[in-house]
Amino acid sequence: MSSKKDKLKRKLDNFFHEKVDSKDLKYLEKIILLIIVLVFTLIALEVNKSLSYKKYDRVQFRSAGATLYANLYYPSKSLPFQEGRPLIIYCHGIGSKRDFDLRVPIEFTKRGFYVAALDYQGHGESGGTINNIDESTNTPALAQDCSKLLEKLKTLSFFLDVNESQVGLIGHSLGGMVVLMNQALNPEFKATVAWAPLLNFTPPRYGLNWQDYEEFIPLNLLDENNTENLLIIMHTKDEVLDYQDALKAKELTNCTLINITKPLFGGGHQLFSNKVLIDSIKWFELKFFNSDSINGPIIITFMWNYVLIFLNLGLLITIIFLLISYSAKYFRLTTTSDNQSLEKDRVSFSKKKKIKLKIISTIKIVQILIYSSLFILNWLYFSSLFGLIGIFYASLVFSGVFLLIKFIAYVVNLWRHEIRFSRKHLKSIIKQEFNVNVLVYTTICALYFLLVYLLFSFYYPFAFIWPSSITNIFISMAIFPIYFSIEILFRKILYPLLNFIKSEKTKAKITVISAFIIYVTLMTLARSYSYLPSVLFTFIIFLIVTVCNTIIYEHTRTFSAVLVSSFIIIHLFFSAVVSNVIGLGAFSHLF
Repeated sequence: MSSKKDKLKRKLDNFFHEKVDSKDLKYLEKIILLIIVLVFTLIALEVNKSLSYKKYDRVQFRSAGATLYANLYYPSKSLPFQEGRPLIIYCHGIGSKRDFDLRVPIEFTKRGFYVAALDYQGHGESGGTINNIDESTNTPALAQDCSKLLEKLKTLSFFLDVNESQVGLIGHSLGGMVVLMNQALNPEFKATVAWAPLLNFTPPRYGLNWQDYEEFIPLNLLDENNTENLLIIMHTKDEVLDYQDALKAKELTNCTLINITKPLFGGGHQLFSNKVLIDSIKWFELKFFNSDSINGPIIITFMWNYVLIFLNLGLLITIIFLLISYSAKYFRLTTTSDNQSLEKDRVSFSKKKKIKLKIISTIKIVQILIYSSLFILNWLYFSSLFGLIGIFYASLVFSGVFLLIKFIAYVVNLWRHEIRFSRKHLKSIIKQEFNVNVLVYTTICALYFLLVYLLFSFYYPFAFIWPSSITNIFISMAIFPIYFSIEILFRKILYPLLNFIKSEKTKAKITVISAFIIYVTLMTLARSYSYLPSVLFTFIIFLIVTVCNTIIYEHTRTFSAVLVSSFIIIHLFFSAVVSNVIGLGAFSHLF
């Protein structure tokens, strides 16, 4: 066994022109082992996917002057009892996108349905805003997006395999409103299921500013004459929308209303329930096949799909973390004077009594808790006053106060030691912060993440978030104060307070745990908007980037390095979120 390891060492030495020690081998062994496990989990995911659909296509089309996108899923199951297959168009909820919620694509394609998951106006990759009006028809764009998608789908070759009398709609929340409007205005849709739909509101609200188009609001639009085979499913204690609106819709249309009364995971509005899926499948099959049993028993399995997806993503992220740490070996990374001060602290601590060291450690931990709490309270205070934009203001205040205190302390220090500030001193600071090796290393680390993310997202249609336009990339530069303030907290405030800990690895672990606690606290306390999938996904990206930056900072001790990493990753992802915020119009009215 030892001879094999020696042989591997020699080969690696020749390949990298670097001496590979036992520590490096452990890193490589971990990476190789994780890659092997990843291969098996990817195969399992592929097998699981193939049980539902054979492939998917990205569909692009135009509606009310905007470019919209959808995923078209091809079913794996045949329907021997009829010619042609049904087609379902699925519309997600507000602030979400077409491949976050996989319940409909997975469960319906598994039963022989084609499924087209739509990013309607102002969501996901699609352009436009939810207030777009089609000037040629004087109709809100949302009320025709499904119809425009159907027009596009009819031009594709797969549509020859579609039974045109079996085209239906299914939507959730705002998507529920979208499908209700489309089915009322287009008789080609033969059956509709609306999960917790937005049925009524007084503009402007929910980002919708429809003062001149109130007649398109579902409770003003729907009646028995323009509603066919409609099923509404709603929780009686929906925490977002008024259940009484569902009762009014039933009176207006004589539709079927299924009430959900049991507590559900994620809350009543999300309708995350097997019963909801089973009832929806039965509804379409009864209306399309005249039987809710001819297509075989209904077995809900989408949760396995999510388990395998998150297992694969967890393995990929872990591999990225190991690569970031291991790659530091091949760059000449120098540490700043910060490291020297930490070493001095350690020496001084070693000479003191244990009890004094415990007191100092306790004081440092209390300081960490205080600064973390102030950071959280600052975000919450400004977001409660101004909504999402309040986080931007909070970041400016936090960063501004920190920089002002640092500047005053720096000037006082120069004055005390009677030192004049010189250009030479400025050059040394800039040279220290903007080391070429450090910046190249940081850029490569960021590219690890982006490359893996893109490859997985194109392989499997889940959580693909990307800027919809160059304009949004420039607009999203406004996020700089946010990740700047976050990095100040972790690198310039919390990290130096951990100087009583000898191990750099331990300090990194504590920083990661602190980041997790802070982000989860922010998400929990700001749940009025963090439940939106795009916002929730942004929190997760921030957490992942913070972990990546902790590893980078451990090896470089350079603040500019973590800013570069944040800019490359967070900036691109936030560009996609910006498109949603713009698309939702008066988004702040939600909060």
